[in-house]
Amino acid sequence: MVYASPHLQERSTLWNNLTRLAQIVDGPWNLMGDFNVVLRPHERMGSATTRINRGDIAFNNFVNQCNLLDIGFTGSPFTWKRGQLFERLDRSLENYDWRIQFHEASIIHLNPLKSDHVPLLLRFADNFPRRPTRRPFKFEASWLTHEDFPQLMKREWNANGQ
Repeated sequence: MVYASPHLQERSTLWNNLTRLAQIVDGPWNLMGDFNVVLRPHERMGSATTRINRGDIAFNNFVNQCNLLDIGFTGSPFTWKRGQLFERLDRSLENYDWRIQFHEASIIHLNPLKSDHVPLLLRFADNFPRRPTRRPFKFEASWLTHEDFPQLMKREWNANGQ
């Protein structure tokens, strides 16, 4: 979980620390949280300026240098609001290994609660392989009437080591 400071210098320190960490991470890696900066101009609306600023460029450089992917989202395009200013400050970024392993994962921007940020829901695929569970044995009394039942039962019982 990431919380990036609203102050440019402190964010720069975080980007540097995370870049060093990315160099030693081996395997799937996901960063999710409030980055307090946008990646693209269309992720900001209602400001006097919607162009990319210095903090946005530093964040873009960090994302590119660490080879991170934005997982995307469904829901409202903005995750933060103050007055008439809307921005997408919250997101999920992952490396290629994470994306390959969790290729069906998605982010949902939920409805805002009591915060100026919307909650993010990281949703994994519904069809994850589950451990096989043993179904309870069911016996049908009608099986007893079948002429081959005793031999079949004996053969299967012995085959399963019972």
